[in-house]
Amino acid sequence: MSFRLIWIFCLSVVGGALTLSFLNQRERNIGTTAATVSNNSPTVSFENIEMTINSPNGQPQYELSAPKFWLYHQQQRSEFDSPDIVIYNENGSKIYATSKKGETYNENDVITLIGDVKIEQPSSNLEPDPLTIYTEKLTVSQKKQQVTTDLPVTATRGSQKVTALGMTLNLNDKVLHLHSNVKGQYNP
Repeated sequence: MSFRLIWIFCLSVVGGALTLSFLNQRERNIGTTAATVSNNSPTVSFENIEMTINSPNGQPQYELSAPKFWLYHQQQRSEFDSPDIVIYNENGSKIYATSKKGETYNENDVITLIGDVKIEQPSSNLEPDPLTIYTEKLTVSQKKQQVTTDLPVTATRGSQKVTALGMTLNLNDKVLHLHSNVKGQYNP
């Protein structure tokens, strides 16, 4: 009888050890899977958002409206679909932007617009026709107060049309610098 008790005790110990080993391995797998998913999954997602991003002094930097918005907290970035953006310049003027997709980085200072990008600088007393720029991808930096791309661009103002490879638009003085392969067309 004592041999049987020893045998049952040994089986219980081995069974318990195997159970603990299984549970420990399962927790490691679940933890690894959760860590992998969290890096690629948004921390928060929103639908039909309208938000204003303010500068440290409380002035609006830009307004963003989009049907879908995802925030990736660990990566300090966000993504959004079909954004409509109003960019406020330091001098008080505005620039309007639309695209298929967008992303922000560096505490919302850098905005990257991707796919069918359109930037419009409204008309003014000095320029009765708006400046409209089309490209496939560009970056807006609030800190530098400029819009840049190295991709082909088309800029139109009234009957003027210019194409180029790459550009930089200074948001404060509204100077458009075309990088290379510049071709223009003027229709009186």
